[in-house]
Amino acid sequence: MPAPKTFFPLGFAIALWLPAPALHALPFADTVVSFTPGGSSFPDSSFGVEVGDGSGSVYKGPLGPGSYDPSAVTALDGAVLGLGGSDGTPGSITLRFSGGEVVDGSGPDLRLYDTFSFKDGFDLEISADGAHFMNAFSFAGDLGYYECSLQRPCTADVDIAGLPLDAFSYLRITAAGTIIQGFPEAYTLDAVEALHYRSTPVPEPGTLALFSLAAAGLAFVRRRNDRIAG
Repeated sequence: MPAPKTFFPLGFAIALWLPAPALHALPFADTVVSFTPGGSSFPDSSFGVEVGDGSGSVYKGPLGPGSYDPSAVTALDGAVLGLGGSDGTPGSITLRFSGGEVVDGSGPDLRLYDTFSFKDGFDLEISADGAHFMNAFSFAGDLGYYECSLQRPCTADVDIAGLPLDAFSYLRITAAGTIIQGFPEAYTLDAVEALHYRSTPVPEPGTLALFSLAAAGLAFVRRRNDRIAG
């Protein structure tokens, strides 16, 4: 009976035919893991969400000093989150690419967008697991430039070549350098974009069925061999 001998190899080969992790176009960090606002020298809170002049902005969330909405930093929409920190306690935000990871490619691998007023300073750390972070980039800021907008975003490009970590899903941004006082205070983040990205493949129902088919084939062959040996 040749059929059982060919059944398992065929099923096994089909089951192993899985799509490789795909490189695809430019996703934004889509999940805020945590946000710790910086301390302010002013009596009123000076961190929170703000939209620039409104031209081209599509953000519809809460506005004003002290407000916080994670959706403001998960899309390039003209809404920024000021991290705060004029009293020397800098604000910090941790984000994640939930569907995959940023990988080391040719040239910059990550781009941060500031679309509000001054070029603020920040420190960037990256992590593969969300627990162990390493320094990846620092920008002192340029307070001589104050025309960041959605139409002319101020960007910071990060290349992870040469770092011990060649892929990551988590990043932490902390206000640094000269911190602008007032509202919104310190680094004003709009969005973070992956320039080189590898998605995490999710097995489709058909793939899972093929694995079940291969397992059943293996069990059948083993039982048949046991009967022959007995």
